[in-house]
Amino acid sequence: MQHRYALLILFMLVAATAAECQIRYQLGFTAGVNYSYLRSDRFTTSVGRIAPVIGCSFVVAPNDVLELNQEIALSLAGADARAVYFRPEIKPEEHTYAYYYYSFETALFAGFRPGRDIPLLFQVGGFLGANFNRLDRSQRELMVLDYTNINNAIRAVDLNDAFSGLDYGPAIGLALGDGQWRGNIRYYLGLKNLYDYIDFVAPGPNIRTSSLRASLTYFLK
Repeated sequence: MQHRYALLILFMLVAATAAECQIRYQLGFTAGVNYSYLRSDRFTTSVGRIAPVIGCSFVVAPNDVLELNQEIALSLAGADARAVYFRPEIKPEEHTYAYYYYSFETALFAGFRPGRDIPLLFQVGGFLGANFNRLDRSQRELMVLDYTNINNAIRAVDLNDAFSGLDYGPAIGLALGDGQWRGNIRYYLGLKNLYDYIDFVAPGPNIRTSSLRASLTYFLK
């Protein structure tokens, strides 16, 4: 009889421990706004691009303090680069050239909650994205790199191919909310030199990305 009571107590302890360690799964949909920026020594960014982002989000949480959050998203990215139009014996005309592209990416974040009852998560992780563009190649008169001497300048369209290829880097963020709704703000820092995707050019120059994203996620449960 004592053995039966001991087994019953052991079973209750194991069940209680398993209940405390029950893994939580959540699947949701995300929508928001992305502000992207380009960093390069080939051109000066005139202004970044503000565009929508949509995707889905999947959360695995072993407890109320830690979680893993994977997000898959489609965003519009890029920036307006400063460009000029050279004319003989006339000061170069100021223009902008839009390096706009699409990015289909996945990101994985590890989240830490400072307290069980605090609806705030600190997130750190990384992203991998596939960029593709349909940039116009007709504006061949606009130049970048050197804005005063046409002999040292290059055509803006010659950099179009940089925006079709993979991008990756670290990301950090904050998430606020419990239950089915969550607000997110995240910063993505691209480490890949996109200039490497241009054929028949010497290595050395760089084009890299960065973006700041605010979004809202609705979880199905």
